Amino acid sequence: MRHTHPRQESGDRDAGSVAVELAVLAPLALILLVTVLQAGLWWHTRTLCHSAAQHGVQAARTVTGTTGDAHTAATSFLHRAGGLVGDPVVTASVDARQVRVQVAATAPRILPIPGLERVEQEARAAKERFTVPGEMP
Repeated sequence: MRHTHPRQESGDRDAGSVAVELAVLAPLALILLVTVLQAGLWWHTRTLCHSAAQHGVQAARTVTGTTGDAHTAATSFLHRAGGLVGDPVVTASVDARQVRVQVAATAPRILPIPGLERVEQEARAAKERFTVPGEMP
């Protein structure tokens, strides 16, 4: 009669459990990793759009700045970004008191995660102007 150790018997029952755990956890880990990458791409696109809007505001808030200056500066910034921003739309408005630039774009997609597709950012600032001492701003 052969005598077996209790540890050997339980080890035989668990022989395939590592493979099953790996088969279940590996896709979940991969999905988590790709989700983090997608969120990073969205955040980067958001940052680029915000910076483009700020460049547009800075170009148009001078005394002689126009809506065209804002649009050109924001669009130029996005082109220098190397094509990471998809379908950019720049909207600018300039009046005597305020400059406002909005930039909307699509982030690169790895996974179709709702909410991490379209990015919209806005920047605004007061329009620079000459004043006379004692005049109301």
